[in-house]
Parts: sequence; C-alpha cells; structure tokens
Amino acid sequence: MKSFYKYIVALMLILPFIACNDEWEEELYTNLVSLKAPVGSEGVTEVYLRYKKDGDGEYNLPVIVSGSQESEKDLNVKIEVDNDTLNIFNQGKYQYRTDLYFKQLPAQFFELPPGPCFIPKGSHTANHKIKFRFSNLNLVERWVLPLTIKDDPSYAVNYRKGWRKALLYIKPFNNYSGSYSATSMNVYADGETNPKAMVMSTKSAWVVDENTVFFYAGMVEDRSEERGDYKITIRFGEPVENADGTRTGTLSVQAENPAINFELLSQPTYQIKKVVDPTLPYLVSEYTTVNIKYKYNDITSIPNMPIRYKAEGSMTMERRRNITIPDDDQAIQW
Repeated sequence: MKSFYKYIVALMLILPFIACNDEWEEELYTNLVSLKAPVGSEGVTEVYLRYKKDGDGEYNLPVIVSGSQESEKDLNVKIEVDNDTLNIFNQGKYQYRTDLYFKQLPAQFFELPPGPCFIPKGSHTANHKIKFRFSNLNLVERWVLPLTIKDDPSYAVNYRKGWRKALLYIKPFNNYSGSYSATSMNVYADGETNPKAMVMSTKSAWVVDENTVFFYAGMVEDRSEERGDYKITIRFGEPVENADGTRTGTLSVQAENPAINFELLSQPTYQIKKVVDPTLPYLVSEYTTVNIKYKYNDITSIPNMPIRYKAEGSMTMERRRNITIPDDDQAIQW
C-alpha cells in the first residue's frame, strides 16, 4: 500500500513536466491591425500641429500590429476616409445640439498618402503620413478627419471599439494661440451709471495664420451658436526686445462682422515674458499678455435690439515648454 502511494506522488510530480511544451514559442494572439488614436474627453483624438508659414503641416498616424510575436509577412494596410462614422458619432453624443457637431474636414485641407501603409515583416508599427493645409481653414467650426482601416483578406482588422477607426480633431497652433486667463478682462453694459463688471475665467484664441489668432468678443463663449458673428482677429506685430528681457509690440485688431459695430478705444498692445524654472532649467514658462479696450454690439440676445458693451483689461496665457523637445512632440498649452 505504501508503494502505491509512492507511485501516486511520483506521478503527480512528473505530470507538470510532461504537460509543458514550447507554447511560448507559438503565437498566443492573432495579429490584428489597428490605428493608434487615443481619444480625449470629447471622444475624438486631438491633433496639435504647429501652423507654419506656408500653412502646411504633417501628422504621422501610427498603424500597429498586435500579437506576442513579430509579424511573419509584409502588410499593406489600406486606410481611407470614413464618411459615415462622424455623423453617427455627432448624433449619439450631441443629439439636437447641431451647433456642437464636429464637421468633416473638406478634402482640400488634407492629403492622404497615395498607397497603403506598408508594415514590413518583423515590425509591429508604421506611420501613415497625412499632410494638412491650414490656409483659410476657419476654426470657428470644429474640424475632424474621420479615417478607417479598409477590410482586406491579406490582414485581420481589430474590430474592438476605437481601434479600427480614428476621428482626428485638427488643432493647429502658433505662438499666440491657446487658453488665456480672462479674469482681468472686464465687460460692462455701455452707458450705464456704475455698471457691474462681468468676467470670464478663460478665453480661447484660435489660429488664423502664423502670427494671427481670433477670439470671440466680450462674454461670447466658444460653444455659443452665434459665436461666428463675434469673431475678432488679432495680428501680432513684430516685437521689440526690452532691457529686462521682455518683448513688447502692438496688435492689429478687427471684427469680421460689421453688424456688431466693433470699435477700438485705444491702441492694443502685447507683452511676452519668459521665466526659466529655477530647478529644472530646460523648462521655460512663456507668458503672453494682451491689453485691449473695445466696444461692440450684442446683436443676437434680443432680436432687432442691439445691446452695446464695453470690454477692457488684459488676458494672459502661460505656455510651459521643454526647450529640448520639438513643440509637436510635447504636451504644451496649445
């Protein structure tokens, strides 16, 4: 009987070694082709590209092959514009708020590579280079380039949500675009005695060209249905270097819509100040301050009854940069 138990114990010790094989040398997962386009809080992929003098920009969209081992064959992944997904996305997210819908980027503002994305044997990733043309692109609208991987028998597509498709929300930036603190910019009802000041916590400045941005007048918000009526463009003139290291200059300001009766009350100016981090010298904070004073009409709050407002004060943007890394490769305040 003791011998029988000895045999049982020995067999239990041997079995794990008999069951083992070289499965680690075999592929554990299917090689699936995907687009690497992580989504943000709005469900789209925010793409920040610096606006260059010629208005062109490039974005490398990563195309990846999943699997525990390298691919055993060359892959030619076909990527095309998806004309259906954006409409479904807008309706599901915003329903009747059509003013919040993302708009599909028109064909004249981008160029896809002429052929498929080539991923060589033994590689897990490749870049699909997309060219953008930002000249005359009106960023009052929110432009998205929707892309998808086209089915093909030569490869398997990853159908997991968010991996086959990409919704690229294009956000060009320049030295002056971004989110400005507006707590020092006061807005008053013009003509009132002792008017109460109104303020916004932030105001966004969007790119027009290399040295020009636009914002919305007064208390008009970025999501307002009528925001396009209150578009104010600001062109930054050539700055002057001061003895204290700051740079200052003047601004050319105008409204696109004559109906708001925009009026500058003084010459607007700007200042740029750089501050190096005391402990991390490769980190630099750049503060851009805009000083402006103007009047405009609110033409939409009460139909056929414009309301005159006066805005005056300053707005400041902080952009923190790592000077050792190109702008496109770091998370900066755009």
